Amino acid sequence: MKQYTKFFFIISTFISIQSFSQQNDHKKQFVIPKSSTIKMADIKEDWNPVLQNIERPKPGIHSERKKLQDIKDSLRIVYPKKEKNSNTLEGRQTVNQPYLGSNFVGNVYNYGSPNDNDIAVSNGNQLISVMNSSVFRYNLNTNTALGVVSLDAFSSTLNNPHDKYDPKALYDPVEDRFVVVFLNGTVDTATSITVAFSQTNDPGGAWNLYELPGNPYNNGLWSDYPMLAITNKELFITVNLLNPGQSWQTGFIESIVWQINKKSGYDGLALNSVSHNGIQLNGRPVRNLCPVKGGVDIYGPDMYFLSNRNLDPTNDTVFLVHITDTIGSSTQMVTVSPLISGTDYFVPPQVSQPGPGVQLLETNDSRILGAFMENDKIQFVNNCLDTATGNAAVYHGIINNVSSSPSVSASIISDPLLEIGYPNISYIGMGTSDNTSIINFNHASGTVFPGVSAVTSDGNGDYSSFVTIKSGINYLSVISGIERWGDYSGSQRKYNQQGVVWVNGMYGNSGKKNNTWIAELSLNSLAGISAPSNTSAGDHLLLYPNPMADVMNVSIVLEKTDYLQFELVDITGKQIKILLKDKVKEGKNNFSFSTAPLSRGVYFLKVSSGSREIISQKLIKE
Repeated sequence: MKQYTKFFFIISTFISIQSFSQQNDHKKQFVIPKSSTIKMADIKEDWNPVLQNIERPKPGIHSERKKLQDIKDSLRIVYPKKEKNSNTLEGRQTVNQPYLGSNFVGNVYNYGSPNDNDIAVSNGNQLISVMNSSVFRYNLNTNTALGVVSLDAFSSTLNNPHDKYDPKALYDPVEDRFVVVFLNGTVDTATSITVAFSQTNDPGGAWNLYELPGNPYNNGLWSDYPMLAITNKELFITVNLLNPGQSWQTGFIESIVWQINKKSGYDGLALNSVSHNGIQLNGRPVRNLCPVKGGVDIYGPDMYFLSNRNLDPTNDTVFLVHITDTIGSSTQMVTVSPLISGTDYFVPPQVSQPGPGVQLLETNDSRILGAFMENDKIQFVNNCLDTATGNAAVYHGIINNVSSSPSVSASIISDPLLEIGYPNISYIGMGTSDNTSIINFNHASGTVFPGVSAVTSDGNGDYSSFVTIKSGINYLSVISGIERWGDYSGSQRKYNQQGVVWVNGMYGNSGKKNNTWIAELSLNSLAGISAPSNTSAGDHLLLYPNPMADVMNVSIVLEKTDYLQFELVDITGKQIKILLKDKVKEGKNNFSFSTAPLSRGVYFLKVSSGSREIISQKLIKE
């Protein structure tokens, strides 16, 4: 792989306007009975039926797909790709890179494309990763993969034979439960939304399954592209309603919001639900509603959503949608506020990848793909074009004063050599006045295989350089023509671990297929422990075995003799034991200790010299 120097380019401006609102009272009550129950760990038979269109028909002259391609072509003429750009970030690349912690392969290629990655991780260190069309479980306490099941097998008790796709997952820190949502069917006579609530905090345990109608108003439409978030009491799911037999561009009618009592889902009771429709401004429907998740924690009872004019070649408008109160409230309102940014967003260009001939990756449109709220600010991300380089980029917006007089500013995150897309974002800060976030995304270029990267933002206009989470092994070759690069990526704050976010994204494997990579990102080397600030290039440390045996061995190589402290701490950073303080000689040394006093769990060995931390290493006791 060609080595490249990483640069960073950002455009940023700010404008404040007085937003206005429009009340919308279109809603319909539903009571959805539980359809079935299934225990994920007990699933043995998995037929995993997947239908993949490997050679998409060429777009007709009047098709919306052709129109989107024409937009990309016209923008490429005005903003051509440049081999190198001298406009680098000067004086603003001041934020530390995120630290890459545990990372490993997740869902493997499942005969479908794109991945549609999403992730959920519990306070008890149970992790779920979803993609088209599988659910992968992992135990972070023991570093153990617990298996993968297809969406078809997961919902086998529903006896629904239709295609299953577009999975989403979340973890609820209030109820200590998981939610998985995916779609079934693509025509009005066979369309539904499967909603699965875990009965416990063990994703391998029992799940309550429900089916929401995909054609809730019986008007010949079907549901596409779900997004979800939760408040203290409710689950919100957004979908697009489309005409059957048409593309997602031209068949779009409107976006609706499902509002659901989540406690009933965990308990297996009938769901008290409301669907909100008619969400529009000046007679034009607001499209692709992205729910805004919480920052440090979830919020409520209100819920916010974001949208933009994602199919316009370029635009400056962001729509802030607000649903007040819980189901059944007599004062509930839906308001739509247009906000104008001084930084335009653009339809993103297609992305090159290495390989024979012209190998392109599809970037779709500029819809908002992820958002969170903290400190009365909403931060969000979407695909974009960097006009200075002609490359695919990430648009990072910030809405200030959400609860009073919202206004929006934005930056474009770009690299002159790498092209990036399908971002997500999560809060990684420490609360009041700290607006730090992690933005993860896919990367590729004509010389770099598709992989996964991330960047830190301080939420005030400064960023870190890129950190590579997973380098691609090969180019993607799944379908004929332009390859599907993704529809979305996963990101979730670890709610009981300050400064930690888990993400998943898509990379090219050795067989030229799309796999999922899962990673832990943090502000420091460990949550609650400061990162090494002055580690010598000649100092190295190796721990084995890991997970621990009866005796833990530590091989340490020092560039020069030093007085070291070996300290054992738990996952919160609390000191368990200072194991040793002594002089350690230059060269190779071995240190060992008994693990007998430790109970099962995750620990960290912290080796330091005075105020200088040499390394912090994660240990597991099974």
